[in-house]
Amino acid sequence: MKPQRFSMTRRAFLAGAVATGVALVVPLRLSAPWAQQREAARISQAYIRIDASGRVTFVLPTSEMGQGTHTGQAQILAEELGADWSSITVEMPTQPAPAYRIPSGQMRSVGSFGIRLWHDPLRRAAAQAREMLTQAAATRLGVEPATLQAEDGFIVHVASGRRLPGRRLPFGELVEDAAALPIPEEPTLRPDGERTLTGRTVPRLDTPLKVTGKAVFGVDVEREGMLYGAARLAPVFSADVEGFDESSVSGMPGVVAVVRVPRGAVVVADSWWQAKQAADALDITFTQTSADTLSTDAINTLLREGLDRTDVPVTTLRGEAEATLSTNGQVVEAEYSVPLLTHMCMEPINCTAESTEERTELWIGTQGQDVIRMTLESAMQVRAEQLFINTTYLGGGFGRKTHGEIALQAALASRAVGGRPVKVLWAREDDVRQGQYRQTMMCRFRAVLDDAGNITGMRIRLAGPQMGRAYGFDPEQMAQATGNLANFDPFSLGGLSDMRYVIPNFVVEHAVVDLPIPLCPWRAIAHTFNGFFFESFMDECAAAAGRDPLAFRRSHCAGQTRMLAVLDRVAEMSRWNEPAPEGVSRGLAVVESYGSYVAQVVEARADDRDFHVERVHVAIDCGRAINPGQVEAQMEGSVVDALGAALSQKVTIRDGRAEQSNFHDYALLRIGEAPSVSVGIVEIGSPLGGVGEPGIPPLAPALANAMFAATRQRVRHLPLADHVQG
Repeated sequence: MKPQRFSMTRRAFLAGAVATGVALVVPLRLSAPWAQQREAARISQAYIRIDASGRVTFVLPTSEMGQGTHTGQAQILAEELGADWSSITVEMPTQPAPAYRIPSGQMRSVGSFGIRLWHDPLRRAAAQAREMLTQAAATRLGVEPATLQAEDGFIVHVASGRRLPGRRLPFGELVEDAAALPIPEEPTLRPDGERTLTGRTVPRLDTPLKVTGKAVFGVDVEREGMLYGAARLAPVFSADVEGFDESSVSGMPGVVAVVRVPRGAVVVADSWWQAKQAADALDITFTQTSADTLSTDAINTLLREGLDRTDVPVTTLRGEAEATLSTNGQVVEAEYSVPLLTHMCMEPINCTAESTEERTELWIGTQGQDVIRMTLESAMQVRAEQLFINTTYLGGGFGRKTHGEIALQAALASRAVGGRPVKVLWAREDDVRQGQYRQTMMCRFRAVLDDAGNITGMRIRLAGPQMGRAYGFDPEQMAQATGNLANFDPFSLGGLSDMRYVIPNFVVEHAVVDLPIPLCPWRAIAHTFNGFFFESFMDECAAAAGRDPLAFRRSHCAGQTRMLAVLDRVAEMSRWNEPAPEGVSRGLAVVESYGSYVAQVVEARADDRDFHVERVHVAIDCGRAINPGQVEAQMEGSVVDALGAALSQKVTIRDGRAEQSNFHDYALLRIGEAPSVSVGIVEIGSPLGGVGEPGIPPLAPALANAMFAATRQRVRHLPLADHVQG
């Protein structure tokens, strides 16, 4: 799609969109609670376009990272519109704009918003287009609109027979007449009984391209006259460049330029290998910082000091705070921790840029178009109207590709060589050692149980960074907006402050510990560690009460229909109430995140030297499953992702820098280690929830709980490899 600028008035929007040819164009309008009271959000630059050939295109700001989001969106559109499934095309906008921004205020593909945010606007716009096409056909045929049906890309007069010539009009023949009609404000949506495409497993739109190798990822981009860039970055995260000697590499084969970038330099050459060899050989020095001696042990000391502080305000309070400190009952206490994690996207970090003073164009697999815009605007004074971002397929995102440092490096490199295209590509070692990390956290619990073994009070102290501040979330404003008392950071407290169990007296505190380490959302963000903390502790409480873990959880779920539904489903799937197979131990966990509820049961075998996960049962309530096959695939992928992290992954710091560098010391789960995964989708009429992230949080606690069942050893600190000999 060629870049266009649209007015926010409907008349001007439609006129501009149709200017490129005869087409019916209907803008998407975000609905409450997503609209955020912005006119730009209510009349959006996102739109559906049907051209004279009958081709249906929709433009939405959702990157395709491999979850099948575009396919699910196309299912919603095709079903409501009555379009031919094979006629759907998906396009990404090339310029970030207010109308494309999700509730966080940015054009970003995060938070499992791809379906749940755009489902209703897509249906509404598709219904508007369908009614306009139907009215145009009714006028042409001289019949009432109610006698017509939209199906498979045609408007059909059903009473005359679906195949009768002249009574079956293709969309393309009607778009010019339909475009002259007013857009109906309140279209009638298809009743649920006519929704035949959503709720079905259908092939993904991007599969043929990926199977044939025609899909274009960022690393695949080729431009005429393109050069290549390799980065050399400061090993200590808070350090910057003190100086470098360009002549140290200027005579090396292919080298064109050495470009100063934040925290390092980029060597530009005729090939990436030449650039990489020169970057490694570059004579460069970096500044000394107070973090040069930072270590994981020192970080852990800071976190423990946070747990012991006496000046931490209460963030969340339900009931009476004093009751959580009572000794009138059985007291259960425990402390947990998780390490830094990196993302390990299969496609290395990369960006191709053509940048001059007048125009900057990028080709990049990104989740964070607005982050890139703000980065270039701040560092290079690139105005929004000068920036064009071609979003390619992403070879994994997981939150890592919301950042803009690679785009800035590529744009600076291009400027340095007169605007020629430059592809900057990070080696795997660059991303692991100088990348972005999920925060390390510690958590202390205290619970009071009554004589029946029920929790009457719980106090939680979390210690660690507030990552949300880096993304513009003010903790005090967030506390007010979410009904918490103070100091609320969703990137730190998600899964604790909003946990769903019924506990009459409940206190959460966050001892903020700032760290000089670059932090970045990791798939499911705070719920990954808080799910591990909370669900492990719920198991500890169940054990202290002498109760079955499932029954214990159910007794604290009064009124929690969705949580009970997934617990009951996973119990059925795993035959929880029957004895486990010989040698098999089971662990249970349930977590609500991103609008979905997921319960998991891990089945594992343990011996003196090894702990092997054989099977994981997953029950999810995500509302209506738009594409059940993709829901299952996301749950399976989440299990593999989360299991690898829980078993062995961590980033440790020594002398201010990461010790890990590649797959040999930051191991991903191997095929032989992957368990069998069974998935049950629970549909009880719930609102739409996310799918890309909610499968992650329950795995680690279910795994730790299974290990306790097998060995009576309680794992409170991840990864599991630190606790077993195998």
